[in-house]
Amino acid sequence: MRELITFLYENPKLFVDILDSIKDAIYISDSNGNTLWLNKASERMCRLPKDKIIGKNVKDLEKQGIYSPSVTRMALELNKNVSTVQIVNEGRKYIATGHLVKDEEGKVIVTVAHSRDITEAVKNTTKLHETEGLLKKYSEEIRKQSTIAIKQKSSYWKRKSKSYENAEKLMPKIANVDTTVMIIGETGTGKSMTAEKIHLLSKRKSGPFVQINCASLPESLLESELFGYEKGSFTGAASQGKSGLIQAAERGTLFLDEIGELPSYLQAKLLYFVQTKQYLPIGARKYQQADVRIITATNQNLDDMVAKGTFRSDLLHRLNVLTVKLPPLRESLEDIEELAQHFLHIFNQKYDVKKTFSKEVLNAFYKHSWPGNVRELENLIERLVILSDEQITEEDLNQHLVQQNSGISVFHAKNFSSMTNLLEETEQNLIVDALEKYKSTRKAAKFLGVTQSLLMRRVKKYNIRIAEENETKMED
Repeated sequence: MRELITFLYENPKLFVDILDSIKDAIYISDSNGNTLWLNKASERMCRLPKDKIIGKNVKDLEKQGIYSPSVTRMALELNKNVSTVQIVNEGRKYIATGHLVKDEEGKVIVTVAHSRDITEAVKNTTKLHETEGLLKKYSEEIRKQSTIAIKQKSSYWKRKSKSYENAEKLMPKIANVDTTVMIIGETGTGKSMTAEKIHLLSKRKSGPFVQINCASLPESLLESELFGYEKGSFTGAASQGKSGLIQAAERGTLFLDEIGELPSYLQAKLLYFVQTKQYLPIGARKYQQADVRIITATNQNLDDMVAKGTFRSDLLHRLNVLTVKLPPLRESLEDIEELAQHFLHIFNQKYDVKKTFSKEVLNAFYKHSWPGNVRELENLIERLVILSDEQITEEDLNQHLVQQNSGISVFHAKNFSSMTNLLEETEQNLIVDALEKYKSTRKAAKFLGVTQSLLMRRVKKYNIRIAEENETKMED
């Protein structure tokens, strides 16, 4: 072994040549899933040159549909070696294994993914049923691992309340069919996590999960991002054209978040796609067929929007075949302490500290209305972990929640005309302070734990004037 190491050290190019000579795909990433190197077989598998892949994170490549699923991501999330079946390159099947290379302390140094093309074997073997059985075995294993991965990474599933139980029971049933789904809930209740859970529990779990927020892009870009475009379709278009997110979600799931923000002219085009599974890229003359499941989400009352004429009733009926309603945190108080302790554990690990909650803080959590729901709780606890001493006290909490201008504490207000008025005044003051501090609606929304579109609706509701520098940074 020592002789081999010495030989390779003196001839470093030979090591690369050896890996490139292997017919199987070899893919090396760091402990965070960022691509370090891949051999020529892996380039052919991905249909991209090295320089287009090295440095990219495997999660982003998975979302782009380069391969599905990412065995490297699965191995890192489960913290163990994982084998699965990958589908890439227009349906070719690969047996893939993700290996974790660890140091003496058990910390991951790099990940090595090894993939072998089994497409022809599946087609030609005389023992086809044995091969199909192997694929089925791996598929079932993927499903189990996906469920574990969801539980590990998603704090939104650490819920015990009866109000959340009904929604959770529906998810596996909905995952077993291919019908359109609409997820309804206030901002911060976990709509995107719910959509991803449905995808990972479905038969499409090996396909990509592609998400787009309909409120996050200007109308002029939303259509091209969703449907793609042909070369030369419009000024500024890429010379080779561009495939849209529908194509990127082929054999997988397309999640349209904040569907209520979809412009009227795109609603008709989306309706046609939902009905026929055909779509027309910008500038194209021929419709393309897609195999995609659609999940949507909204925090708005779409029935009211239909009544006002801002949302198509026929599109709503097509999208809302199956419904998942996520309760706000204020309606599932039993979940607060467990969620709070879970977030505390996460951020203690992230920042290498050992903070704890005082009893007064936990009691105060129950008194808050949580307009930003679980996301607000998560963001608040992260700030408290960063800025507090060893024990997080009620004083630490109030420093983040007392309104400086009015002197009103969200938890301890004694003089107010009604809860509604107090909450609206508190919300308005929070927005004004955040906008003044961050000079950007996007950054202010992130600080408050809400989406930018929700923030802008509140700005309009309270007639808050946005300074010019904020307006120029609306899309930063």
